[in-house]
Amino acid sequence: MSNNLFEELQQKKQQLLTLTSKAKEFGWIDSTREKDIIDRINNDVLTIGVIGQMKCGKSTFLNAFVFEDDILPSATTPMTATLSVITYGPEKKIVADFYTKDEWAEQKMQASRSLDDVEGNALELSKVKAAKELVEKANKLGASLEEFLGKTKTDSFENLIEYVGADGKYISITKSVTIYYPKEYLKGVEIVDTPGFNDPIVSREERTKAFLKNADVILLMLYAGRPFDATDRDILFKNVGQCGTGRVLIGINKYDIPYGSGEKESEIKDYVKEQLNRASKECGDNLMVELLKNTEPITLSAEMALLSELPMSRVTGNDVYHHAWERACDNFEISGQQQMREKSHIDQLILAVKKVIETEKEEILFRKPMNAIMAEGNKRINEVEKNLQECKMILDMLDQPDDELEERQEKLQKAERRLNKKIDSLGDGIETSLSDVVRRGRNALEDDLDNACKKMDRIIDDLGRFSSPNSILPQLEREVQTLITRTLKREVEEIGRQAKGQIRDAVSDFFMDVEDILMRYVEDFDSLDFIKNVDKEIKLEIENEEPFTYENHNDDSSDYGLGDFLYEICDGASWGLLSGATNYLAHGDYTKQMHDNVNNLRNSDVSDCLDSIFSRKDDVISKVRTRFIDELIAPLQHQLDEIRKNSEIKELKCRELNDKIVELQSQKTKLVQQIAEVKSNMFS
Repeated sequence: MSNNLFEELQQKKQQLLTLTSKAKEFGWIDSTREKDIIDRINNDVLTIGVIGQMKCGKSTFLNAFVFEDDILPSATTPMTATLSVITYGPEKKIVADFYTKDEWAEQKMQASRSLDDVEGNALELSKVKAAKELVEKANKLGASLEEFLGKTKTDSFENLIEYVGADGKYISITKSVTIYYPKEYLKGVEIVDTPGFNDPIVSREERTKAFLKNADVILLMLYAGRPFDATDRDILFKNVGQCGTGRVLIGINKYDIPYGSGEKESEIKDYVKEQLNRASKECGDNLMVELLKNTEPITLSAEMALLSELPMSRVTGNDVYHHAWERACDNFEISGQQQMREKSHIDQLILAVKKVIETEKEEILFRKPMNAIMAEGNKRINEVEKNLQECKMILDMLDQPDDELEERQEKLQKAERRLNKKIDSLGDGIETSLSDVVRRGRNALEDDLDNACKKMDRIIDDLGRFSSPNSILPQLEREVQTLITRTLKREVEEIGRQAKGQIRDAVSDFFMDVEDILMRYVEDFDSLDFIKNVDKEIKLEIENEEPFTYENHNDDSSDYGLGDFLYEICDGASWGLLSGATNYLAHGDYTKQMHDNVNNLRNSDVSDCLDSIFSRKDDVISKVRTRFIDELIAPLQHQLDEIRKNSEIKELKCRELNDKIVELQSQKTKLVQQIAEVKSNMFS
């Protein structure tokens, strides 16, 4: 794959690991900090979920996008479309996860039902048909079937077809397969090839949704011959909405087929965009409208991309490949694999995935560790520069008469008093600004809660008198998931950004005032450089700090954060909405129960979450006080006292200071070189 996206990510990881090792070698970080950064880099996983209807070309796309080879077979029926997870392994192997005994018992029960009994109910009909096919294909396992249920099985890569192929030995009991592949660029990457939504196998569909909730990118593949039909619409607006993702890309695969029949590429894209816009308006979901308004569908041919990567001997030696090659060459008037690659447009889709990753993932995976490493280097050079300035100032003081030293001491005392007042004012200013952010944020979160609850109340009110509550529970669940995973999460993240902005502004104003104090009262001191370095250090710390704590609900930590807040809403709302509603016989009873649960959600208290906003703001104030008072003014005052008490040792002190200045200048030169070396190896 040219410009392999995963190779680029892996190169950045290796680069960052090398820089982390350099930082340890330079003494910027200790072994514990090095391990923390390395663990974060190695353990972070990039998850890409590929979804779409059968026959849209997902397997071919993944063969081109991930393997650069013909690895995955195409599913032939909904039953054989096994969920596959592709990731790195030092050797090729597969690990199959089989249905549990309870799940298999459910399939046998479904298979025993008559098709006549479910005629007219499409969902139930598909479940029964799939179950019958499962049970029939399971006959080849005979008595050994029971020993596999509820277990996993590791097997050689060559036997993949037995788990994902339509006639595979284990296809009837395989719920999912993890494919380990020894491509270095797959380290830290997880590609989820889903069997599609509206899966007749319920347990498999639930596993698909569980994977996609954690996906960094969801790629919806459409078939250009019938792009964005009713099933595609359901996949996007019903199922993807429930997953809570805010990152969806749309690929229109096999565009070369209608193109070869005279249809223009622009016409294919315009049709899909028109259908997307219409469906967005009709769905009544403002978040989906916002999500899709900037989504530009990309036409591609995964088959042409794969043909551009396979050896030509494989292409010409395979009747199917050779026919596809000839057809593409005729349609697009091309003659080589490079042109085949360009016309496949797969690189446009890869670029779109890359952009999403850069905005959603790299900030956490790469930028924050990089900033942390650079902060340590800057911290050390700032410390050396501070010591240099201090030594030079003491040398200057040693040459001054006692009356001037006394005057200098008075100025330092004034500087200390005024700096402390400014620091106190900085703390008060940040507190006031954050209080305003919290107030506005609380109002916004409460409005979000209320709006979502109003929509749920309308859904409940629209329930027909003789309808089952089960008919609306999926709608309510979707609203809850959208509220939790998108609306509230985005609102809280925006509040966090506002909080950081307020603190940065307050710190900038503070440093302007401090500059005036230092220039007036601290003589022979390069205040501009000192303030610039401290400003950079403080703002980098603010940037790297999460505005909220993110503890999980089951942590032993006493801190309450965003994770706890969202968990409590999910626990109290989602389960509360779904539990027990069908036990009520009277229409009024179960609608009242659901309205009561919605009201419980409406009354959720957002205050605890916002109270944790930028929990380390006091650390910022403490850091500022330490840098200006404890590390600048206090040492100067101490040295001034020592000079006045021991005037007879001035000559010895001067020699010591001159030696120390030479040593510090050498340290500074070395640090400047180290920082330059790190910067030269940083990715842009």
